[in-house]
Amino acid sequence: MAAAGASGRGGLGRAWVFSGWALGLCSLLASGTRPVAATTHWVVTEDGKIQQQVDSPMNLRNPHDLVILMRQETTVNYLKELEKQLVAQKIHIEENEDRDTGLEQRHNKEDPDCIKAKVPLGDLDLYDGTYITLESKDIRPEDYIDTKSPVPPDLQQPDCTKVLDLPYSIHAFQHLRGVQERVNLSAPLLPKEDPIFTYLSRRLGRSIEEIGHRIYDGLMKNSSSWVLYNMASFYWRIKNEPYQVVECAMRALHFSSRQNKDIALVNLANILHRAHFSADAAIVVHAALDYSDFFTSYYTLGNIYAMLGEYNHSVLCYDHALQAKPGFEQAVKRKHAVLCQQKLEQKLEAQHRSLQRTLNELKEYQKQHDHYLRQQDVLDKYKLIQEEQILRNIIHETQMAKEAQLGNHQICRLGNQQHSLHCQWDQPVRYHRGDIFENVEYVQFGEDSSTSSMTSMNLDLHANQSIHSQSSQSSPVARSVVSVWSVESNRDKQHILWPQRSECIKSFPKIPDPEELPTYFLPPENRGFRQVIHPILNIPGDTAEHGETQAPDCSSITDARNNESLNILIKELDANLDLKFRMPDDRARHVLHSRINNESITQTKIGVFLNHAMKKPEDPLWLVLNEAGLYWRAVGNSTFAITCLQKAYNLAPHEYQDIPLVNLANLLFHYGLHLDASRLLLKALAVNASEPLTFLSLGNTYLAQSNISGALQAFRHALDLTTKCLECESSLKMIRCLQFYPFLYNITSSVCSG
Repeated sequence: MAAAGASGRGGLGRAWVFSGWALGLCSLLASGTRPVAATTHWVVTEDGKIQQQVDSPMNLRNPHDLVILMRQETTVNYLKELEKQLVAQKIHIEENEDRDTGLEQRHNKEDPDCIKAKVPLGDLDLYDGTYITLESKDIRPEDYIDTKSPVPPDLQQPDCTKVLDLPYSIHAFQHLRGVQERVNLSAPLLPKEDPIFTYLSRRLGRSIEEIGHRIYDGLMKNSSSWVLYNMASFYWRIKNEPYQVVECAMRALHFSSRQNKDIALVNLANILHRAHFSADAAIVVHAALDYSDFFTSYYTLGNIYAMLGEYNHSVLCYDHALQAKPGFEQAVKRKHAVLCQQKLEQKLEAQHRSLQRTLNELKEYQKQHDHYLRQQDVLDKYKLIQEEQILRNIIHETQMAKEAQLGNHQICRLGNQQHSLHCQWDQPVRYHRGDIFENVEYVQFGEDSSTSSMTSMNLDLHANQSIHSQSSQSSPVARSVVSVWSVESNRDKQHILWPQRSECIKSFPKIPDPEELPTYFLPPENRGFRQVIHPILNIPGDTAEHGETQAPDCSSITDARNNESLNILIKELDANLDLKFRMPDDRARHVLHSRINNESITQTKIGVFLNHAMKKPEDPLWLVLNEAGLYWRAVGNSTFAITCLQKAYNLAPHEYQDIPLVNLANLLFHYGLHLDASRLLLKALAVNASEPLTFLSLGNTYLAQSNISGALQAFRHALDLTTKCLECESSLKMIRCLQFYPFLYNITSSVCSG
């Protein structure tokens, strides 16, 4: 059975694309230590054809690059695993995220302590006023003041500071900050229901002002009475004057007996607590517990600890207060409110920890996601954009149809086992799947059916070095030219099949001979030396004195360093007889004169001027030597040209050594030493791979050696670079003729040999 195989370019959009590098990759991956996951690069169309997806990550900008292809495969698999991890991580975050926004409301409604408290802790007055009465100490206040005598119209207030000056007292807690800052204590308004308003009885006076006056009279008569100082503290608490309360309480503590100090301590603690010195107030109340009314002290201390957020201590104090006075409603309500608040805060803290953990997981997820996007960018960096791929498919289908009409096809036959398809030429094969071809697994190329199938076609520039190695291959592998693609310019997209076959027949009836291929000069201006090189080439009209004919002699220049490999090559070239003949390079002469700003200058004067320039210390010597090499190329003296360019290479900075190497390679190319020229150009590419002229020169050397695939690949690299290259544009037509119409030049299969 037979199948028709249509030839085309690049293998784009075919049912089967058996390009050499893809087959080599399959062999390499199959022999690896671990299996590689299958990709979705190939899809089966509705008409049964197998073709590549337009948006496949394996559609590369440089489909010949095996290393990038392998990296792309690794990146695709890595992205798949990373995507699985991101999805699993996102599911975990969503499943464990705390979305309970009504936690506080539900807690207040359902918690038993909250139900018993009826109101949240924040709605309770934790500054509830407390005091210890003088009566609890069996003291009658009216026994210490004169309640019978009439009061004058100008009533006095019991200002304790005016009654007694008390600079310091060991009993007055003057080390506390609240006591030290008593002048600045705040005075929140007292609620009307504060119990302190009901303490001083009307029997002591008709009004609070009258009671204050009678206390003042008592203090004036007895300035050491702790009872009167306590009564004065009560008076000032009613008046809401914290400073005066503290002053009177300090004096009461100073004169009180040990068992009676709790009255003044509770008064002082209430003032400090209301002034937001609750920690100081707790210290004062703890001192009162030693000789106190336990209920009042513990109840006051429970309020203070509740305000400080010390809920365990607060509950303990309320329990002690309830032991002293069981069933006290305010203590019961506050105890349950504290327990309610404590459990709420525990739940909120747990929720906060959960949310913080979720936040950390989200940050880690974002970090991984950013890493995923960076890897995706790496994948897209080498991927062909979809619009360009569609355009290539259109171009391919058009060209394939055109070639089919011109009769460019081949007959392939099925192998004996019907698992292989044998074709004469190494061309992409197009056929429809059906019963006949259902079991075809691979295609073999060549007249001999024993030829190795699916052999990799390596078009990498570095791999071409092996083509010129001294070792010869016993069974050279045919290399397909039609699988090499080129960059399309805007003009090419408008005229998809430029140039036409008829144009190529007229312009290039055959592959140009090596002598017909142009030589080039790589100018240092391409690398930013325009301001340096122009003064060197600025030759005045009277440069040469009459009769002076001294040409540039580079042999007298001392090398800064020597390159061993280049020296070996130069020694080999010395033995080459072809270099002994004078062969002027017309293209080099044209370039030389175009670089001099004086059109009337003769070639002899240019040589004299370059000889003078070599002796100027201010000019970079390697640049002058490079120009001298161009001069001797134009004259046709290869020995002097090689000497100048070798010296220029040795003196040039490393990043600019490719310039003399490229120019030396073009000199060798002019003398027909194509293999040596290609070696120098590959060496130049190792220094700098951004010069189109380097690739263009390399393409000419490969073309002269009949290495068509390597030549087209080098030409393509030259066209890929964005640097302006007029020489590239002039060679574009020849390059595309070789790509579009390989059968016209009988290069369907070209064997590259050393």
